[in-house]
Amino acid sequence: MYLTFDEQAFLTDCPATPLSHLENDGKYLMSEGPYQVTIYITRECNLNCTHCYISAGSPLNDELNKDEWKLVINKLNDIGTNVLYILGGEPLLKHGIFDIISYSTSLGLYTSLSSNGTVITKGVSKKLKESNINEIQISIDGPNEEINSLIRGKNSFKLAIEGVKNLINENIPTSLSYVITEKNKDYIEDMIKIAEELNVKSINFSPVQQFGRAKINNVLLKRESAIQVYNKLRLLNKKYKIKITTNGFRFFIDNLFDVYLSLKNKINNYYSCPAGRSRFIIDANGDIYGCELLINPLFKEGNALKDDLREIWKKGFTRFRNKWYMEKEECKSCSINSLCQGGCFARAFNSKKDINCPF
Repeated sequence: MYLTFDEQAFLTDCPATPLSHLENDGKYLMSEGPYQVTIYITRECNLNCTHCYISAGSPLNDELNKDEWKLVINKLNDIGTNVLYILGGEPLLKHGIFDIISYSTSLGLYTSLSSNGTVITKGVSKKLKESNINEIQISIDGPNEEINSLIRGKNSFKLAIEGVKNLINENIPTSLSYVITEKNKDYIEDMIKIAEELNVKSINFSPVQQFGRAKINNVLLKRESAIQVYNKLRLLNKKYKIKITTNGFRFFIDNLFDVYLSLKNKINNYYSCPAGRSRFIIDANGDIYGCELLINPLFKEGNALKDDLREIWKKGFTRFRNKWYMEKEECKSCSINSLCQGGCFARAFNSKKDINCPF
């Protein structure tokens, strides 16, 4: 099934899910099981990015060890998980990370990892290759040291670029991630050129989200800036050969209804929020949540190590699965209510402390 750039952007609009660069044909939307699970394997990170939505830095006191993660991954495989996405913090700082990846790939799970790239030496890239990892995404938020350092810290650009080159030399499929802020919004095309020169498979752009340190540090992207960037990306997508993907733009797209109408005959059973429906997340200590932007005791579904994962998937995540939005007057009369389903739970809670309000 072929989707236009706008349709792809709309279907992968969730700012939390990594599926924009992993999958673009929409088939995961109809998944009856947890198509994709993200594990935050450690909160430890060697950088202090100004926009980090999870405020990574120090590890949690009760993080799972290598063997415990293997038990969890085995459970995920048993309930039919297709894609395992490994995040942090910086995942490559986790003791036993290569064994964990190897175990996941040995079970047949499509295993991907997101890294800041700064610790990917030639030796690390060789170990990643030996682990049979399926792909890696590297986060770079500027086309040069000056711009990238404003967001990710000094000397991070050079190390990340070297990390990407080491991965490419090992023939590991690699993509780039670029979080758009007011500080780097004017360098989109420069970054695309670098991505092509590096010979990565794709580059993903997403507007900064007001969570974690981004909220604390007031790291912003104005609405008019987001629209300008998105429209520019539509043009650059035709100009360059490299695959350009996006996520998190749905609340800025100005032709929302037109995009929905074009999708209506292509996608059935679509839901804009995949939390608890086609994906969930596991924190570094094993705690389960529908979304990483809602890591809060109010939304905890259980613990992946201690509890019955199959039972949690079968009976949990009710707040994400019900149709509360049909009780709201503003949603009842809306022609795209089945698509939008009230908007983003995390954005609503972050702004209004209530997930059951259109936002």
